[in-house]
Amino acid sequence: MNQGVDMSDRNKRFAESSRPQIALITNHGYAGVEIPIGGAPDTGGQNVYVNQLAMALDDLGYRVTIFARGGFPFFDSDRIREGTEFLTDNVRYVYVPGGGDEFIRKEDIAVALDEQLDWLYEFIEGEARRQGCRGWELFEVVNTHYWDAAVLGVRLVERWKNDVAFDFMKDLLDGVVDSDTLERVGRDRHWMALGEAPAYHLGRLLLDAEGSPATPLLQRARTIATKWVEVRHCSDETVVDRLVGAVAYALSEVRDRLAPALHALAAAEALGTAVLELDPERAELLDAQLSDTDRHVWTPHSLGALKEDNFRDKHAEVKRKLKFCERRNHERSVCERTQAFAATSTEIAERLLTHYRVDTERIFYFPPCVDRKVFRPRPPEQTEDALRYLAKVSGIDPERLREYKIVFETSRMDQSKRKDVLLDAFTFVARERDDVLLFIGGGPRNKLFEKLERLLEGKPELAGRAFLTGFIPEEFIGPLFSLADIYVTASEMEGFGMSVLQAAASGTAVVCSDLVPFVVQYVPEEAVIVPAGEVFDFARAIIDLLENPEDREQRARRLMEKTEQFDWRVQAGSFLDYLRQCGWSIAAGKVEGDDR
Repeated sequence: MNQGVDMSDRNKRFAESSRPQIALITNHGYAGVEIPIGGAPDTGGQNVYVNQLAMALDDLGYRVTIFARGGFPFFDSDRIREGTEFLTDNVRYVYVPGGGDEFIRKEDIAVALDEQLDWLYEFIEGEARRQGCRGWELFEVVNTHYWDAAVLGVRLVERWKNDVAFDFMKDLLDGVVDSDTLERVGRDRHWMALGEAPAYHLGRLLLDAEGSPATPLLQRARTIATKWVEVRHCSDETVVDRLVGAVAYALSEVRDRLAPALHALAAAEALGTAVLELDPERAELLDAQLSDTDRHVWTPHSLGALKEDNFRDKHAEVKRKLKFCERRNHERSVCERTQAFAATSTEIAERLLTHYRVDTERIFYFPPCVDRKVFRPRPPEQTEDALRYLAKVSGIDPERLREYKIVFETSRMDQSKRKDVLLDAFTFVARERDDVLLFIGGGPRNKLFEKLERLLEGKPELAGRAFLTGFIPEEFIGPLFSLADIYVTASEMEGFGMSVLQAAASGTAVVCSDLVPFVVQYVPEEAVIVPAGEVFDFARAIIDLLENPEDREQRARRLMEKTEQFDWRVQAGSFLDYLRQCGWSIAAGKVEGDDR
């Protein structure tokens, strides 16, 4: 990607805007301006969530950059994901290369993160230089989504802390430590993790500046302390003794507890701490600057501790591919180094508390909201194109299709969605009623898709009655939710249940498993809830709604009313207000024509 040279007019306008900036990172899958919902692997509700959040932040007056993995082709295309694409004039996607030129499933994405971090850090530094600020000052907030993006967010903060620590030490040690050493430290600051232990590194640089490893530590401490006083023109005659005394005390404390090989570590930490204590104001400034670099808030969307619980009864071969141990370790590390969190479900909030020791005060509840411009009840004339799409899939004339009741489901082609349960259940429905069709959306055409095709072919009752659509073009998604009489999902693993929320906002009745959080928490009376995996119960629920149109319509209406609270702009504003209440300094958005 060209990072700033020969920018397009749109890039130029984005760069010159006076709006404050926010960064979102959603790394795996096929995130982008156009999302192949229900078709591409590792792509779905999270991507919709991020795009909707970005557009809500746009409405609130922010410029938003969404970083996503690039360097490989778009889904079902030869075009490479690179450069910049715009979702709106104030929301852009920047594709971050790393990990090679092929798609990487989310369980294996860790192999790409180091390369992506290098690229991302340099990109942000370049943008910051053009804006006349430092990298950590470019964005009001860095909001990461899923664990892979969170690792990038945490590592960015680490690098920015290294930058702050180096600037501080370079100024403090000028003339005390030789310039070649300081230049080397500047080059190696990220490898040294300079910002993670500034007191230790400060003391280590001072001790290493005099003598050799064979020189006694106290002798080296006195020599460098004396030089420090001379270079800093310090008039306080007690400084040398205070610095040496701090080292002597530290060594006396560890002499009998630590091996001699570790004494230098204690001496360096003590000397660095003592130097910082000589100038409390400067030390406080360092702490404040290190704190200011951390603008990271994590939205997990799912957690290994939660998904593993749902898969604990699965065969080892299934669980092995999901790499739960590796994922838990990444997530635990992220939680230890992150200030604030946004949970999209109460289950995620609970696991953050119980499994990762995140205080509830650091968790903002931010479930998926709904794009009411897309997901809404539609009159028949606005669903004609979607009807023709179903006619093409099924081979049934569009006018005849109008005579049928339509049961609909769409999600990615993943075993956790239990599309097989829907086919088995619909076998019973088809035996009792001849006026209903089932359309199951989602791709890609993987082994599971082929298995479902074989299952469908093996059920004569479903011939001409149930259809696997594969990937559904985006322009038909909203109309199909409205066109359906019943939306059904047997999913056994949902972070929240965005597709059910979309169906509810579209005025469509819902039958779903008891493992969909949105339904259980918000609309348990309005939706029809079925125990997960119970084929006959799903069949009975669908039949009951078909036989009771008044009940079906009342449920659909109440579902739609309940979704009115899930407004993206309102929730996004509340999210920023929550971070402000946590002590974050976040500039107000600036809408064009607004004099704020």
